[in-house]
Amino acid sequence: MGDETARSWDERYRQREGEESGQPPVWAKQVPSEFLVEHAGLLPKGGRALDVAMGTGRNTVYLASLGFEVTGVDISPVACERALEAAGAAGVRIEAVCADMESWDVPEAAFDVVINFNYLHRDLCPRLAAALRPGGVLVFQTFTTPQREFGWGPSKDEFLLRPGELRELFPELEALVYVDGVEESEWGRKAAAGLVARKP
Repeated sequence: MGDETARSWDERYRQREGEESGQPPVWAKQVPSEFLVEHAGLLPKGGRALDVAMGTGRNTVYLASLGFEVTGVDISPVACERALEAAGAAGVRIEAVCADMESWDVPEAAFDVVINFNYLHRDLCPRLAAALRPGGVLVFQTFTTPQREFGWGPSKDEFLLRPGELRELFPELEALVYVDGVEESEWGRKAAAGLVARKP
């Protein structure tokens, strides 16, 4: 990861937002993940939340709107800037940390909610579990190996979950919801696994 990865993501977010064409930025219309919204009732009622690799903050802003004190982390300075702007437009406050999740020092027992969407770094998973307070809830959803069939998204093994793997990555947490299959998304068909789990 590092500077080269940050520059790559900065460029992707700029292109997606249509800065050169003068079109309205896509991030301004972003809606939170359906998986997160669907299972929001399983989250604690307030507290601190962490959004891992938040992108332009669609889920960060949503959690803030529910009353959480949210820290969103992303490697892209452009993404962090857009997330702060989106929060301002929504009338909520968030903390945006520009950092590489692979090396960021994740605080232990500091959060009531940890969310992770469309990002996979397996070595990070024990740190995410440790970041939860007792009774805290993890919401995690990302791509699985069948995603290769759809011609978009990640294709390397390191970025794709194997069948059933997601539950195995968080053995110390109590699974509340687990789904694994193909769904429709704003970009087309998406193969993903999702987990909602609570720390005892």
